[in-house]
Amino acid sequence: MAVPEEMTREQLLALVGEQATQIAALRAVNEELAAKLARVEHLLSRNSGNSSMPPSRDDDPGKTAPVAKTRPGGPKRARGKQPGAPGANLAWVQRPDAQQDRFPQGHCECGHALADATDLGVVDRYQQHEIP
Repeated sequence: MAVPEEMTREQLLALVGEQATQIAALRAVNEELAAKLARVEHLLSRNSGNSSMPPSRDDDPGKTAPVAKTRPGGPKRARGKQPGAPGANLAWVQRPDAQQDRFPQGHCECGHALADATDLGVVDRYQQHEIP
């Protein structure tokens, strides 16, 4: 390739035309690569906090973990029962397998007493150690 100072006007115009074609092709390729890069970055930035993906997919290679959400100005406590808070449970009983039958009582919607109704069997069973 000759030095531009030694080229004729026609040669310079042809060179500029070739370079313009090459620049246009490079711009098109650059736009395609930028679109692919944006798509890949979007897919990698998805996690269970900002998409419908399950939390089990958050530790996939290349994935960003979701940012822990904190309330502005609020306490930074964990969800659920706090350490040191009193617990609530079903108290232990001497015979946990002891059950009592429970039958309907009172009046039906039609006004008849349920005590006089036909016995169709046990309605419900429960442990009576909380309810006197």
